[in-house]
Order: sequence, then structure tokens, then C-alpha cells
Amino acid sequence: MANIDKLARFIASLGSLNEYGSTIAQTKKALETENLTYLSSQTDQVIFQDALKGIKAIQKTGFNVDGIIAVNKQFDGDSNEQPTMPGHLRNAYYNPDDQIAITLDPSGRTHYIPKEVVSRDDLDQIVTEFEMSEQTSKAAWLVFARLSKLQPFQDGNKRTALIVANHAVKALETQNYLLIPENPLDRMDFTTALMRYYAANGSAEEQLSFDRLYRIVKMPVSQSKPTEYEFPDAKTKHYKIKETFSTNKHYDKNQT
Repeated sequence: MANIDKLARFIASLGSLNEYGSTIAQTKKALETENLTYLSSQTDQVIFQDALKGIKAIQKTGFNVDGIIAVNKQFDGDSNEQPTMPGHLRNAYYNPDDQIAITLDPSGRTHYIPKEVVSRDDLDQIVTEFEMSEQTSKAAWLVFARLSKLQPFQDGNKRTALIVANHAVKALETQNYLLIPENPLDRMDFTTALMRYYAANGSAEEQLSFDRLYRIVKMPVSQSKPTEYEFPDAKTKHYKIKETFSTNKHYDKNQT
């Protein structure tokens, strides 16, 4: 039987890739009761359902090309964070929705444009190279990074990649999940490292960028991790908040 605490943590970690606002406690409550109203928003409900469906799909299909596609195919809920054609491999030459660019800096001036046509062979290469490796957690994180950079689908690529990488090392069964850092500052470092990996040209640059990302995910959990509350504003609602970072949520389909 699944450990609900661990599964809730994984879903919240996965959701952090797309501004998931519900706490681990809220996510656990939704799992225990099968009641989505415990989650903070309709978008969170979609991400929550996507995660459960994606896990089930790859466990059924396996770590292969069809399994990767099957995960993204589950992302069909009503949200701006979803692909228009779930499970469809991008071909920017004929479909405008497949033409994507990833913003790499807060100013929005620098972008990464991924490969315009993605084939099953591209996915198979990632699968094969993992299977030929020692199949460690580091190799699984490389699966995550490579799938994320490839951007094989219109949207939901990082969420797809994290579910696939976890399945590759059997973490969906053992529940020793690969997790995005929970501490907000560590998570910013993680995102920056991933953007460096996107921008890297050539295998040498990619390796340096990936090593940076892997060091972040392997760091001990920060002892200054913010306290989590059932309602996110419970601690701060009586204070005047002075923002260090912009918290305006501009949902851009191309930031996948």
C-alpha cells in the first residue's frame, strides 16, 4: 500500500514545476478523502489528477517510448498548463502550437528554442542510454534533464519528465522519489540550473550544467525550510509583505 505522506510530497514536488499552490498537508488530505476541494485551486486539482493518471499510465506501459507518451497523454484537464494535443510529439513545421520557446531570464529577453521536430527515435535514444547506464538516481535525473530540454510535447514536459525519471529507477514503487527541492531558494537554484542545461551548447557544456543541477538535488534538505501551514497565508496575513521577487503569476504556455 502506498505511503500517503510520501505520495503527497511527490505530487506537491511535481506540481511545483507549474506553480502548484497547495501544501503537502492539503495534498495529503485530498488523497485520503478523494476530495479535490481541499486543494487551493482548480489548476491544482488538474495537476493533482494529472499526476495520479500519469503514474498509473507509465506503470502500465513501462519505461519506453510509449510509456513516455502515455504520461503526457493523461494531461487533458482544463488548465492553461496543459498541451492542446496531449501525447502528441511536436512538429513545428506544420502545427503552430508546436512552435515553442522557453524564457531563460526574468527580463524575457533570452529564450531557448528546442528542436522543432521530435520523433520517437529521440525518445528511444534517451530510454536506451539510461538502460545502458548503471541506472542510478543520477542517471534518472539525466533522463529528467534530457526530456525537459527536448520539449517533446506542447506542454507539461517537466512534469512528464519527472514521472518518467522516477519510474526509470522504480521510485514510483519504492517511493524513494526523485524530488524537486522544497525550499523556495533551493528550488530557484534548481530552476536556474535547468535553464543553464537548456542553454548549453554541446556535450561538454551540458555535462557541466547537469553536474550543477545534480549537486542541487543531492544537497541535504535545508534546515531553514519554511514552515508549512494548512492554509498558505496563515502565518503572513497580518503582516505587510515586502516582495523581494515578483509574485505576479503570468501563466505562459511556452514555459513548460
